[in-house]
Amino acid sequence: MSKQTLDRVYTAPLYTKGEVARIVSASPSTVHSWLLGRAEDGRSYPPVIDGVAKGTGPQVSFTGLAEVYVLNAFRKAGLPLQRIRPAVQMLKDNLQLDHALANKRLVTDGAEVLIKSDDRADQRLMVVRNGQAVFNEVVEGYLKQIDFGDLGYASSIALPQFTKTRVVVRPLLNGGRPSVESRGIAIDDVLSRVRAGEPPADVAEDYRLNLDDLLYLNYAAA
Repeated sequence: MSKQTLDRVYTAPLYTKGEVARIVSASPSTVHSWLLGRAEDGRSYPPVIDGVAKGTGPQVSFTGLAEVYVLNAFRKAGLPLQRIRPAVQMLKDNLQLDHALANKRLVTDGAEVLIKSDDRADQRLMVVRNGQAVFNEVVEGYLKQIDFGDLGYASSIALPQFTKTRVVVRPLLNGGRPSVESRGIAIDDVLSRVRAGEPPADVAEDYRLNLDDLLYLNYAAA
């Protein structure tokens, strides 16, 4: 697949803002402000994440979803937006790094937004805001759910809320819908049958899923 085709796959709108919030387990209002900006106390705050399509229907690409996922992880780790915003802007201005939050070079130590050197011999992390070198400890643990493709951007996300069954989001798998990785099945297709009243044991047998895993999927996706 060519680079141009991959670019289109990862940047084409796939999700509504509500779907993004549900997938990453974040507040819909928070995701809305990250994607579209907000006004508060007479001040205007721009979006943290660019590239949201206009109009109705799907507006957010897989790359946008990945950025929301990482931003949500940063916020859960206690990293304030006032540190994330200037760091992302610096990555764009100084390194021409678009979609910075979905780039594999980006990590955090819980206090600053950092960028990893391309030099494999350089194990340091650079604080984006001021270029200060920081020695790399194990700071990527919370990003281990992301796989990065040949282009250096997120290509697959394993959703951490599903702990018993590995559920992934990939733009080339079921149109980007969360799917059971081992079976290649969109979880909405499985759970729609359970929620329509079919016995969970029968649905699990049809899809060759463990019954406990199926019941957990139904719980975790609620």
